Amino acid sequence: MTATMTADTGRQRTRAALFLAVAMAATVGSALAFQYIGGYIPCHLCLEQRTPYYIGAPLMLVAAAASMLRAPAWLTRGLLAIGGLLMLYGLYLGVYHSGVEWAW
Repeated sequence: MTATMTADTGRQRTRAALFLAVAMAATVGSALAFQYIGGYIPCHLCLEQRTPYYIGAPLMLVAAAASMLRAPAWLTRGLLAIGGLLMLYGLYLGVYHSGVEWAW
């Protein structure tokens, strides 16, 4: 593998981690805005759904830092994979919450 290909994949991992960190922060930030600005009172499941984002956003910042500091590629990939698993857990919680709300 050439140095250019390695640098390109490193930049892609950095961009992916930064994108996910911003997206996760925006998602949980909008939920917090609905709560504190909009006056919506969250239920227990609403609060539970935020947990993957509270963990995932800082974790993606760590992944971006690891990628920028040229840590081993497996470390950055592993952190990105953990972020993906957190989002899958968030998907599960969202579907479950919808089922509860719609009385499925």
